[in-house]
Amino acid sequence: MKIQVDLAQIFTDEDGVPTESMEEAIRRQIIDKLTGDMRKRLTQQVDAALAAVMQAEIAKVIEGKMPTIVEDIMEATYTPVTTFGQRGEPTNFRNEIIKAITQNLKYEPRNFSSDESAFTKAVKSIVEKKTSEIQKAITEQVDVKFKEDAIKFAVQKLSERLGLNK
Repeated sequence: MKIQVDLAQIFTDEDGVPTESMEEAIRRQIIDKLTGDMRKRLTQQVDAALAAVMQAEIAKVIEGKMPTIVEDIMEATYTPVTTFGQRGEPTNFRNEIIKAITQNLKYEPRNFSSDESAFTKAVKSIVEKKTSEIQKAITEQVDVKFKEDAIKFAVQKLSERLGLNK
């Protein structure tokens, strides 16, 4: 710990009157320094504890009020304004959300997949998955049937060439 003694105040009391002895002045300055440091640390601790309590209380209040706040926000009426300053029809957030969802729930394939809506991408992925499953099943059946037919044909041709009747 570093303690500094102000020599300009060494022979004066806290009011600037030169009535203190050197021992009293040093003692007073040391006590002032220590109490000042302690006061500063205590103030910081109280501020931190108060901030934590306030955050917890604010979170509780917000948690209790959140459904009402969200409902109020969803029903709040506003008038949309374009970047050119044109005013639209008054609406609310609930209607705009429904409108945006409705617009995005259209199947509209585009030239580039980045231009497609999430709904279109989802439908395409489901169709592609089901198509690949069907293709795989058909390929397996065709492969089995082809092998059987190929073996029958080979046996038949070999039997004819070797003169074996079956």
